Amino acid sequence: MKVNTATVLTEVRIPFMGSVENATILKWVAEIGSAIELNDALCEIETDKTVMEVESPSAGRLVKQLVEGGAELKVGALIAYLANTDATSEGISSALRALGLADEPAQAGTRMAVSDPGAAVAAGDARPIELATKLDGASVPARISPYARRLVKEHGLSLDDVSGNVPSGRVTGDDVLRHVANRKTASEEPARLASVASNADKEGTIESIQVATAITAGQTLPGYEGVPFTLIPHTSRRRAIARRLVEIARTAPHLTADVQVDLIRMLDSRVAFNERRTRNGQATVSVLAFFVSAACAALKAHPQLNATYSDEGLTVWKRINLGVAVDTPDGLVVPVIRDAGSLSVSEIAEAITAMSIRARDGKLRPEDMDGGTFTISNPGSIGPVLRAEAILNGPQVALLGFPAIQQTPIAVADAGGTLRVEIRPVMRPSLTFDHRALDGAAAVRYLTDFKNRLETMVFDW
Repeated sequence: MKVNTATVLTEVRIPFMGSVENATILKWVAEIGSAIELNDALCEIETDKTVMEVESPSAGRLVKQLVEGGAELKVGALIAYLANTDATSEGISSALRALGLADEPAQAGTRMAVSDPGAAVAAGDARPIELATKLDGASVPARISPYARRLVKEHGLSLDDVSGNVPSGRVTGDDVLRHVANRKTASEEPARLASVASNADKEGTIESIQVATAITAGQTLPGYEGVPFTLIPHTSRRRAIARRLVEIARTAPHLTADVQVDLIRMLDSRVAFNERRTRNGQATVSVLAFFVSAACAALKAHPQLNATYSDEGLTVWKRINLGVAVDTPDGLVVPVIRDAGSLSVSEIAEAITAMSIRARDGKLRPEDMDGGTFTISNPGSIGPVLRAEAILNGPQVALLGFPAIQQTPIAVADAGGTLRVEIRPVMRPSLTFDHRALDGAAAVRYLTDFKNRLETMVFDW
């Protein structure tokens, strides 16, 4: 009898995310056999833009993982099956067999034991494995994720060795990598200590031996054998950021131009503007919102900077989708303000505040970071940096960075043209651009326009 699998199983796929084409499974959050509610996190994935969770499309029970951690897939790829809440064990087994999949549905809350874990690793079995490990003298179950098992296989490790050093009872990829680093350090330690001891004998001190003994984890670099350190593992987002920056730095020749902007008129105007808003019970507008408004106004006059380069030509975008870099506890993200060129200063301020809150709360969606055409970076909000040079946010051809505002002595001309020195609030914005798409003259013209708009307050309100 033909089984209608759709009445028993629900597909889980990599979600479509605008221009994103590929995603890597970082780790499974949900385990085989676990009860799942609608929108529960099933796994973590990484794209060229961010790290995010794949959420459950329905309530049920996770009965099949089709890929391991570390697998790179196209968006839309099928990665798992959920059993519907009212499905029976017999119905699940029949549905999986009809799909040509192994019959391995587990009862909710149960673990799937493997009699020969080593054989399972060699065969590439995608199920979480149950191991026996010693915790406080007792043998208790330990589990190892698919990604961790792949690393175990690649490094030729023993599953028992790795699991025995994990107090939580669940082995992750980070646990395996830490074990690899510890093993390498341990193998090098005797020779290193002998060398340090020899030097200590010559110098009449044992302090260097104590320092060397304190290094217990991670890989030391030549010449740093006696330097104590702490190894901070990279987060998934940091790895994604690193790969993305290396790729754009490798493919696009960067140049950066700076200009000096006298902000005295803009800051005075902002004070008056915010006083009116305060009297009306409205929120004040940040300095960044004025910068962004001027940047968008200048982009309308110089649209070739609001563009994407390709071998076929320069794609000039007709809307300004402005990415604004936000520093979060998990790393830098660049959410996008849609059609920012059509917004007033106050609307830009509201949009920046809203998206910054979502970014720091970890509530950004993939579409919030998609489709940017120009990027703003604001390191001056963090500290007194004098320059804001940055790597481009590909595939865009330009990025404008705002360093800190500094009280600086500058030459000021009076009505008769006589120069005098005054202390003024000054900023030196940095425009980083793709030299394939733009010559230096185009960058300087844009910066000059941006400077003039801020100094004369001529830009869209």
